[in-house]
Amino acid sequence: MLPKNNRLNLKKDFKWVAAGKKLESKYLKLFIRTGENEKPRIGIALSGKNFKKAVDRNRARRVTSQAFQSIYSSLPGTINIVALPKAGVLEVKSEDLLKELEEIFRNK
Repeated sequence: MLPKNNRLNLKKDFKWVAAGKKLESKYLKLFIRTGENEKPRIGIALSGKNFKKAVDRNRARRVTSQAFQSIYSSLPGTINIVALPKAGVLEVKSEDLLKELEEIFRNK
């Protein structure tokens, strides 16, 4: 898991980023917005609607967090990201999700 100062923590921050650019992939929906922060900040939001069991929500959050942790150093410093994992993320390994994230940010 990313350190607390590298994460989005407040509801107003999540809403601010969600008003930005939206990217959608097979396993994730991403909201991206640049700000005045010095380091990239990432938030992961899950809903009980998509993931009924707490075990599933925790696994989706863990897999997504591991993938972002791997690419964190290559992200631009002023970027803020809110990631919404889709139900299909439970069937993949973090390496597959990492490849998808790398492709998204390479094309961005």
